[in-house]
Amino acid sequence: MRHQSKTRIPIFAVLGTLTIAGAGSLALDAQGNGAGERTTSPVYWTWDSATVLGESAVVRNENGVSGVFQTSNLPAGGAVTLWFGVFNNPAACATHPCTPADADNPAVQADFLWGGGHVVGASGKGTFAGYLPVGDVSGSAFIEFGIPQAAVGLLDPWNAEIILLLHSHGPALTGQTLKYQLTSFLGGCDVFLGGADGFADGPGDIPTDVGQCATFQTSTHQ
Repeated sequence: MRHQSKTRIPIFAVLGTLTIAGAGSLALDAQGNGAGERTTSPVYWTWDSATVLGESAVVRNENGVSGVFQTSNLPAGGAVTLWFGVFNNPAACATHPCTPADADNPAVQADFLWGGGHVVGASGKGTFAGYLPVGDVSGSAFIEFGIPQAAVGLLDPWNAEIILLLHSHGPALTGQTLKYQLTSFLGGCDVFLGGADGFADGPGDIPTDVGQCATFQTSTHQ
């Protein structure tokens, strides 16, 4: 059953473009000389931690964090964006791994930052890549939501917990509207499907109509 949250902004947000050829090599460079700490993690649905959809990789060095998210079962023709959920002080999280609910705790120093976006092809497969420089808050969704004081960016690339998230903006539109869909969190979003946090609770919450949005895939790096 499809559930709809009528709030414009999911609770997680309140609390707390182009397909790239060779995206893996781009993101895993971590904008440095390639040196750093690399981890990989399975990709899951937000409602199903048993079905593996793909794999993500994160590389950390003193300059920042890079990520590549390779996955499947995406809505063909949909506008989808990659987001970095950053928990700079995971020791302060209520659970381990951290969850979006931990963004409510200022001691966690959480942020939610744009990583990239593109339109999904007919195969339903996709590779998304992004980079977060230390201290850069320009991609923070909190700025978009009108609460820039909540934006902290990435502070501790070595120890921050990173949750990579895919966010669907429904069917890809055209022109400036498509650009907004691919470069923001709220682009094209009139209704958030799923729970009050905007996370899909099942396959029926994957957006199929214009104006629908939901966060629907995830991968965690501790």
